[in-house]
Amino acid sequence: MSEKVAILGGGLAGLSAAWKLAQAGFEVDVLEALSRVGGLAASFQRGGFIFDYGPHRFHTKNDELLAEVRGLVGDELLGRHRKTTVYFMNRYFDYPLTGSNLLRNLPPSLAVLCFFDFLSTWIRGRIAPKIDDSFESWVVNRFGRRLYDIYFGPYTAKVWGNDPTQLSSSWAAQRVAVVDLWDLIKHTLGINTRPPDEFEHSPYLIDFHYPRYGIGCLPQRLAEEIRAHGGRIHLNSRVVTVEHADGRARSVSYLHAGELQNLAADYVVSSIPINILVRSMQPSAPSVVLRAADRLQYRAMVFLYLMLDKPRVTDDHWIYFPAKEDIFNRISEIRNFSEDTVPDGQTSLCVEITCNEGDHLWSTPNHELFEQSVESLVRAGLIRPEEIMGYFVRRMTHAYPTYDLDFEEKLNQLTGFLHNFENVLSIGRQGLFRYFNMDHAMETGFQAAEKIMSGALREKVIQVGQEQVWFG
Repeated sequence: MSEKVAILGGGLAGLSAAWKLAQAGFEVDVLEALSRVGGLAASFQRGGFIFDYGPHRFHTKNDELLAEVRGLVGDELLGRHRKTTVYFMNRYFDYPLTGSNLLRNLPPSLAVLCFFDFLSTWIRGRIAPKIDDSFESWVVNRFGRRLYDIYFGPYTAKVWGNDPTQLSSSWAAQRVAVVDLWDLIKHTLGINTRPPDEFEHSPYLIDFHYPRYGIGCLPQRLAEEIRAHGGRIHLNSRVVTVEHADGRARSVSYLHAGELQNLAADYVVSSIPINILVRSMQPSAPSVVLRAADRLQYRAMVFLYLMLDKPRVTDDHWIYFPAKEDIFNRISEIRNFSEDTVPDGQTSLCVEITCNEGDHLWSTPNHELFEQSVESLVRAGLIRPEEIMGYFVRRMTHAYPTYDLDFEEKLNQLTGFLHNFENVLSIGRQGLFRYFNMDHAMETGFQAAEKIMSGALREKVIQVGQEQVWFG
């Protein structure tokens, strides 16, 4: 009899693991709490439009992974060149930041002040390097205080709902698109002093891939392959408990259609949030571990979608909005990813509003979110009210892991507890509590499958996405 694998979560990581294991002859069951697969990498249709949960782009330096994705999506995988901007001080700036664009767009007096602030910061850093003990200090130590105050600080506080002094510097190292302004100036002048595989390479990566009919085509094709190889996908099935004994998970119980059902398992591969996995383990984890699970935080997201009667809003794939007066932090236009996602002559916007589950933004009525967002978009010169044909709102509870100052201590408590179980793997963005991209999520799934097939778990899976790259 083939061995049974329970996959918790039907996002890209879980589906990737399930696909490879089903191909290898394992008895695979995927448990997904929502009514569709894909997690944040899903697409859906409404009124002739195809929508994503924010902007998605697939890019990877792993040629084998790209070949796998091409095999799944085929000719529908489009090649694109990224274009993104930032809107602040009533101006549009290139993103990632470029020295020439900053100097050209900033008011001349402010540009000079920012440059000399950076220069003095750079000189002081060479004489007496400062410690990077928070997101704020990491950025200020590389860009200077003025650029931090006008852009990095406000945007970060807005997205994470937290003072940047209370966010980890390790998060900045992976999310800020240049190491410091000196690197930015060298890049602008065409001076490349770093090997191409180091940090400077990733921020300026412009080529990416995108499925013609939405990013959700990728998880849908994975699901089709899983079923074709005998695997089962249980939608609307929320994990309740993972029963264990003698250092091994034995079964998973889940709620479906109001009934509690049980699934025997020789292995458990989880891509659900790691704190939810830990809380589901029965017998329960020690109280100190449960307290760490309760304190590990994820940022939520409200998605506002606008259907517009105009051919195009902008030629950007997405635009960042750091200003406090705008309740959203980013907008994206899916037409620029693929024109097959919108009706002829029309377009749409996805407006992202980061929040915490249950806070004032999460609880704000949809019509108020719509009115405030439209006011900002009109003020930025992007749309006119009469162009709006309709709107709707969707909410997601676990959009991003929050890297506060002690997240590593809390995470280590959880991962240390899970390492007591020889047949349990936690993978993906949610399961590893790691803010990485789609290719990394899929790699963790493939590597989890490889470890199960080879009989050697854990060693390689947790290494994915740890290199110093920009995950933007």
